Amino acid sequence: MGFSKKLDELADLNSSRFHAIESHKMLIAWIFAVASIIALGYFFHGQKIVFSGIAEAAETTVSMPEAVEVVKIHVIPGQEVQAGDTLVELSRPDLAVRMNELTRELDALEGRTNLNSADIDQKVASIQSDLNIKRNTILLEIDKLSQQYEQNKAISSKLKSISTSIKTDSSNGILLSIRNLKQELKIAESNAASQIRLLRGSKGLAKSSNKTEAEALRREMDILKQQQQELTIIAKEGWVVATVEARDGEKISSYNPIITLTHKAVTLVRGYINEKVYTRIQVGDAIEVISGSGERMDGEVLGMSSRIVPYPIRLLKMVDMPLYGREVMIRVPDKNGLLLGEKVTIAEKSKMPKILENSAIQGGQE
Repeated sequence: MGFSKKLDELADLNSSRFHAIESHKMLIAWIFAVASIIALGYFFHGQKIVFSGIAEAAETTVSMPEAVEVVKIHVIPGQEVQAGDTLVELSRPDLAVRMNELTRELDALEGRTNLNSADIDQKVASIQSDLNIKRNTILLEIDKLSQQYEQNKAISSKLKSISTSIKTDSSNGILLSIRNLKQELKIAESNAASQIRLLRGSKGLAKSSNKTEAEALRREMDILKQQQQELTIIAKEGWVVATVEARDGEKISSYNPIITLTHKAVTLVRGYINEKVYTRIQVGDAIEVISGSGERMDGEVLGMSSRIVPYPIRLLKMVDMPLYGREVMIRVPDKNGLLLGEKVTIAEKSKMPKILENSAIQGGQE
């Protein structure tokens, strides 16, 4: 019994030692795995992301917000143009029609203004003429009465037999008539003045209203004239004609391209970064651009597309194996040796020693 018990104790001790050793191994394995993951993550995070792109130039498209008709194209693809050169002449039939309508409306408004003014002036003149006639008539009557009053006064002074009361009544009647005539003249002048003020006030109001309407029509005419001038497209700086999308006499819908212009020198690079690593690049990041001849230049990420797109065919190693990624627009220095359409290598700034630089698009595609 004692020997058997010792064997059991020895077996339990060996089992405990075995479990301790296994636990120790498992702990070491976990530590090693975690360390490996951390090391791998640090290693891959430190790798430079290298991808490819195509050298481009800033472009602008000549188009119009309204439908137009091409009168004459003055340029051809590949032609260099300078500031002030005429690119294309356009026409808008609706613009010409509206300008003719405005011209007629302005002429008619001016005619109405002159007619109303002349009519009011004629009415004022008629009132003044009637007033003058009435004034002359009343003044003549007053003059007659005044003479009669003086005559009566002279006769009365010689006829001593006529009573004083009779002479006074006669004189008072003439004086009363004179006062009435003067009052009538005063009322007529006041009425005429009121009518003339009303007529001249309405004349001023009509002129003001017509002036406001005419100013609105002239402002619209100025806008149309400006739009008419803009139908002759003039180059504002030096460009190279990339494409001509229209012909003489062709009708172009609104915002459809007529001419595409591009700068002669490379100003941008359009890169394509693989969808698996595109988060490594952000707007504003400093970027290194390497030409096919090995020239290096600093660049800056201007923008990134908001969706995943397929790579251009010329950037694929194998045409039958398409790749997808995000477009990256990169600004490069104005003075550079890049050629339009040249394939370039784009690399983020190093965080660790250069690992993938010798592979043009390995880091962006793998």
